[in-house]
Amino acid sequence: MGTPALGMLGVGHLATYTVKGLRNGGDTRRIILSPRNAQAASLLAEQCQCEVAGSNQAVVDGSEIIVLAVRPESLAQLLEGLIFRPGQRVISVMAGVSLQQLRQYPALQAVTLVRALPPASVEVGAGPVPLFPADETVVTLFGAMGKVIVLESEALFDVALAHGCLHGWSYFLVQQLIDWSREQGMSKEAARQMVVHSIGSALALAESRPELDYGDIGNGIATPGTFTLKGIEQIRAANGLQAWCDAMETVSKPE
Repeated sequence: MGTPALGMLGVGHLATYTVKGLRNGGDTRRIILSPRNAQAASLLAEQCQCEVAGSNQAVVDGSEIIVLAVRPESLAQLLEGLIFRPGQRVISVMAGVSLQQLRQYPALQAVTLVRALPPASVEVGAGPVPLFPADETVVTLFGAMGKVIVLESEALFDVALAHGCLHGWSYFLVQQLIDWSREQGMSKEAARQMVVHSIGSALALAESRPELDYGDIGNGIATPGTFTLKGIEQIRAANGLQAWCDAMETVSKPE
């Protein structure tokens, strides 16, 4: 049996970077796009050697794996009248929509449902892809473009959503530090490289020592009398570390 064809129901930002991530990761499977967003679908098809189907039902009929990549408020309209094959794999990448909620739709009651949440960075083969439940076919699919992390329970998707937001917040932190560096007289390029490599090298060092917690490494550097200790004490006094956890708490709690 060949590589299962992939169908994308919804061709927005998430679907675009997911498809690009697959192609950049060497995945050459057949990919069929929904015609719903005709301009975006046509562009993505041209860029990534995909097909644009004549209808959403044609996407379902031509694919072994289907990705639901629409906004939650558009799901009911999307599924209306669609007929899926029993056992067909359907991956929801919609944040905040549980498997139980998905199974309430008649069209999805006989399919194999999986949830995933790929970040934008999968386009370049980087980033965590939380997944539940474990499914070998889906792990293989997303493994071509990121680090698949099978969650212990579906409830942890709320926590994974916070990590997805953390990805987005990181850009603002890095930019803030770049701006400060430029205010001190650094060129734009030097400031960017200093910040990026300061953070990136810390992660690389820590990941080379998996037996140590990040805090252990930090404490080994921030010893009495060092500038590192002086700085982290200032950050803690200003609630700088806790503010990140507070933000994650805010977005991880369902309304």
